[in-house]
Amino acid sequence: MTQVISVVQEKGGAGKSTLLIAIASLMVADGAKVAVIDTDPQHTLSDWAKKESTDVDWAVEEDDERLIPTLRALKKSEPAYDAIFVDTAGFKSAMAVYAINASGLVLIPSKATETDAKGAIKTFRHVTSVADSMDKDIPAYVVMMDVDPATNITAATLESLDDLKIPRLKAMCAHRTGFKEMMSTGRGPEGSAKRSAQTVLAEMQMGGLIDFYGGKDGKA
Repeated sequence: MTQVISVVQEKGGAGKSTLLIAIASLMVADGAKVAVIDTDPQHTLSDWAKKESTDVDWAVEEDDERLIPTLRALKKSEPAYDAIFVDTAGFKSAMAVYAINASGLVLIPSKATETDAKGAIKTFRHVTSVADSMDKDIPAYVVMMDVDPATNITAATLESLDDLKIPRLKAMCAHRTGFKEMMSTGRGPEGSAKRSAQTVLAEMQMGGLIDFYGGKDGKA
């Protein structure tokens, strides 16, 4: 069954497209059939995908009323997609609500700043609210992006999330030039950026969050 994974954050520039591209690319390298949907008017994701340097299928959908039909059409594709990622422009829109509601997992990127942390907290609460309104269980996790784990600001950001019991991955995407380079190459992360992203994917895999790797049924 195709898993829908949405990347959502109230604050812009938190690394939504970077996180999505990194994880989707690594999954494709592992043999997954993956599609990505760009709903952000900035078109960062689709601009990357157009370079066609990876085997990720892609679509652009800016009409919120067309997102669910687009997802349904992709789910009917043969062979079936293992995962469909949705890149959103923020959570204060009908598009984001539709994306969250359709998701089996929501990832919330956050840089190590006070404004990003506040945005991540608000986004998590919004995801929870949408899930509750639909009587669904939609797992949501903060993923730290573009960070230096050894800095005080990173420690302070993590503490602010943990104090409020906001679920987050322990693995983080570190500050690496490779994440910026992949935007211009159309490829996935390489070098130290790839290794950093792999730690994030590995934690999701071990936590049973990604159906392609066995999901919760395959959790160690």
